Amino acid sequence: MSLALLSSSAIAATDMWVTSDRLNRRTCPDTNCGSVGSLMFREKATLLEEKNGWGRITKYYDAYCENGRSRYVDKGNADCTRSNGIVDGQFAEWVSVKFLSATRPEDPAAEAEGDYLLISGSDDYRLYKAIFAQSARQLIASETCSEDDFKEMGGWWKAPHPKGKTIYFTYCGGMTISNKLYLDVSDGKIFK
Repeated sequence: MSLALLSSSAIAATDMWVTSDRLNRRTCPDTNCGSVGSLMFREKATLLEEKNGWGRITKYYDAYCENGRSRYVDKGNADCTRSNGIVDGQFAEWVSVKFLSATRPEDPAAEAEGDYLLISGSDDYRLYKAIFAQSARQLIASETCSEDDFKEMGGWWKAPHPKGKTIYFTYCGGMTISNKLYLDVSDGKIFK
């Protein structure tokens, strides 16, 4: 079966906005399909087609199958099979359309002031703004970071973690690995 036959209701490409904190990008239109990452709150997704409450947001591309498994899948089903959306070694990314909106949600940092303004560009700002601002102030007070560091970085950025911990990072004093600081939002610990 060709990839063109997998399409159901092709639509004119439509820009949509993510309304959930994280929206899984899947290898096919089903929760049993592998996840190849996620989109974040307020991130734009271009809807290319809709199928049973799911929207395709990418063109088809190489799944990089090795030993019957896709190297792109980071969670869940990585099988290079038709039932997982991988046909002839290719797949497209799908998201649940119930977490998309035609209008971009309000920016939760639009009214930010003081330390909240320093970290207003952070990933997941609306979830962790208090711990982000508190940690930034702690680093500034200890002279580990400056306000200019946070203005330049915009705040804290999500860091992948192999054990699923919720870790964020920023740079203070330069953009080198030795200047990279991590924050575990579950306990507020800052580490290198």
